[in-house]
Order: sequence, then C-alpha cells, then structure tokens
Amino acid sequence: MTLAWRGRRGWRVLVVLLLAFALWGGNDRVEAQLTGQTIREFEVPEFDRDNRLRYRLFGEFARILDNGAVDITEMRVDFYDADRQVEMRVTADHCVYNRQRRQAESEGPIRIARDNMVITGKGFSWQADDGRFEIHQDAKVVFRDRRAVAEHQTRPAKPEEEDTP
Repeated sequence: MTLAWRGRRGWRVLVVLLLAFALWGGNDRVEAQLTGQTIREFEVPEFDRDNRLRYRLFGEFARILDNGAVDITEMRVDFYDADRQVEMRVTADHCVYNRQRRQAESEGPIRIARDNMVITGKGFSWQADDGRFEIHQDAKVVFRDRRAVAEHQTRPAKPEEEDTP
C-alpha cells in the first residue's frame, strides 16, 4: 500500500499521526527516530471504550524529548460530555506530557473553565486516565453565578459529594 502526502495539509496529517503515535504509545525504535522532532498547531483526540470523544489535546508547539515525553507549548484540553459539547476547557502556557504514565505536569499557570466557574493556579499535574487535575499553588475558584453556589451550599450533601479522607 502506498500513501501519497500532497501539499502542506498532507504532511501536517502525517506529522499529527506520528505525534499521536509518540504520545499514546509506539515502539522504541520509532520513538528514538522521533526524539527532537517538533510540530506546530496540533490536535490529538482521545476516545473511550465506546468510541465516545473524551477530550482533545491541542498545542501550538510540541517537541519530543529524549525520554519519550512531549514538551507542549500553549496547551489546551477540551473535555466533552455525552452530547459532544465542551463541558470543560483547560489551558496552560506549557507542560510536559509523559505518555507512559499518561500524565501532564507543569510549574506554570493553569486555567480550568467550566459552566459556572473558573479555577486558576500555578503548577499542576493531570492524570489522563481518571481525569484528575491537581493544582499545586495559589488555587483560586471564581463562581460566575452566586445563586447557584448558594443553592449548592444550602442543600444537603449526597454521599458521593461528601469529602472523604
């Protein structure tokens, strides 16, 4: 089988496929060849077992490091609900994504925006498998609709909403 890559778009598709291979697994020989490679303006989708879109990772620039991790500049991750609508957007100036652990980390600022709130802070860890974000410093939460916050505070907590140690 022969693939023809014509024009700038064709090469961009090929590079995105190679980056996706590097981000989500591949063999050591291919990874060694990709070390130091860069890509601009990319997007990598992630799907669940039922082929539903979980999130899309975007970046303005990425460089594959010696250890197989990917250094990403101007990262954005859009998380989707069951109707394929963006339910949360995460942005960071910079992060390093470790594909073996499926984890991104950064010392820089992070912003997480949802329907009714924005969370900001400095330094973060993200575990892609369970969607867990941990902000390391200066975490701030701003609610857009104070009435919704008041309603949430006055209703009794459901067992799954209670904090567990």
